[in-house]
Amino acid sequence: MNSGAVNCLNPVLVGGTGRSGSTITGQLLGQHPDLFLTDPPEIRFLANDHGVAETLTLAQGSWLSRRKAKSEAKFCLERTKTLWFWRAAKIGLHTSITIEEVNALGNTYLEEFGKDPVAASQAFTYAIMRNVSAAGQGRRWVDTTPANARIADQIEPIYPDSQVIAMIRDGRDVAASFVAQTFGPNEIFASLRQWEKRSLLIHQSTLASRPGRCIVVDMLDLVDRDRDSTLQRICDFIDVPVDPGMKAWFDETVNAENANVGRWRTQFDAETTKEINRQYGEMVERLASHGVQIPLES
Repeated sequence: MNSGAVNCLNPVLVGGTGRSGSTITGQLLGQHPDLFLTDPPEIRFLANDHGVAETLTLAQGSWLSRRKAKSEAKFCLERTKTLWFWRAAKIGLHTSITIEEVNALGNTYLEEFGKDPVAASQAFTYAIMRNVSAAGQGRRWVDTTPANARIADQIEPIYPDSQVIAMIRDGRDVAASFVAQTFGPNEIFASLRQWEKRSLLIHQSTLASRPGRCIVVDMLDLVDRDRDSTLQRICDFIDVPVDPGMKAWFDETVNAENANVGRWRTQFDAETTKEINRQYGEMVERLASHGVQIPLES
């Protein structure tokens, strides 16, 4: 399953708009004996804002963006050593690699970035991921950073053989889920606008990727309406059989109730719910005009 003797060069990158099923999909894939869910399950330093992929994109852009790329690489390294290194006691890159190791890798990354930004980005990422995925003992690793789907094309130069599963979900449920969290937009209509923006980015990113590299999966299909066929479709895409243990976990754990399907209908007062529906309808029309796949209604 591994395309490299030391590095896993064909990871499965699961992403979405946020609150759209990437976590449960990653956990599901992690039940397969041929796959390994990273710890942390969201590595973030590769796909998040100011991460390695975005920094590399600047280095490959116009002369103006190339001028900014070296300082962006320094900022990327700083965030890798802070924001993404220690997120909680048991969550972050610190569970897999020491800060001394990141510092040494980062110094080499900065030294080589100006000469060959692709090679420097690959070397830095692969070295960190050797540590993060070491417990996987050579299995193909799976990461669930939501931004994977939104910048799939920007990650491709670093992992050309990676595959991307883009999870989509009714934007009203996405927005309702965000406002119930301690992160992301805490106002329902701001959350809806974020969903629209991210949905368009996912569409544009998957189109810009090589043909066949990305698959779009509706969370409602997976958790409720077309469960077995959707699971089979995902496994066919990443070329693994549906494992009995994986299927048993899926049947026991993944369901519409646990996914809070339709929560937007009951979480707000009647007037707010009506306005949510009205604005969402306008967003769906705009997205459809760009060719974006619209999620099933919850």
